[in-house]
Amino acid sequence: MKRTKQLFALMLAVFSFFGCEKGNNHYEDYILGEVQYPGTTLAFLEAQVGLYDSLLLVLDRVPALRVELMQTETPVTLFAITNNSFSNALEGLNSVRRVNGRPPLYIEDLPQALLDSTVHHYAFKRAIATDDLKPYVEGIEMRSANNYRMHLQYQVTSSSGYVGGGQQQIKLSDMNNSIFYRYWQESFTSVVNVKTTNGYVHQLTPSHNFGFSKLTAQLATYQ
Repeated sequence: MKRTKQLFALMLAVFSFFGCEKGNNHYEDYILGEVQYPGTTLAFLEAQVGLYDSLLLVLDRVPALRVELMQTETPVTLFAITNNSFSNALEGLNSVRRVNGRPPLYIEDLPQALLDSTVHHYAFKRAIATDDLKPYVEGIEMRSANNYRMHLQYQVTSSSGYVGGGQQQIKLSDMNNSIFYRYWQESFTSVVNVKTTNGYVHQLTPSHNFGFSKLTAQLATYQ
């Protein structure tokens, strides 16, 4: 079992590496089918050494979600956030705070209520694979684990010489409690359909900004 998990971690790292090498973060997904991981979603995150360290640190501060990702009674779908996404958010935030004469903030400094609410936007209390989204051409509104309005849309990129042979992805949008698309903030997956024993994991691109670029507005002058 341990060797299987190690091989899976290596495979995911290879997929992610070649996806980043393409230079287009919107279209990085090289996994076209479903991949089975022999463990829970939390175990999957822990096995990807050097990829989800920041997310795991957040989950240590949000134990309710951490428990959901390790239990098997109710399926959970997680849009996993890589270390780069947290770096993007904190670098942008701290650049503005520096101008405002405020000290830098790190994950351990973020207000508990805000951190809890924000990370729950990436989790859904149901199993969601790309096949579940395909019937909804315009995408579908779904409530996140904390009942926040999000929007999910299945997409497939074009591939020269292949009909339907492009890369699958999910566009995840923060609706900002608005029905008007111009107010939404979106991000894309780089890996989809990782099936764990208690749900699915879809990895967001490294260019994603944790919190959908809203941490700066919320914490520019905090403390």
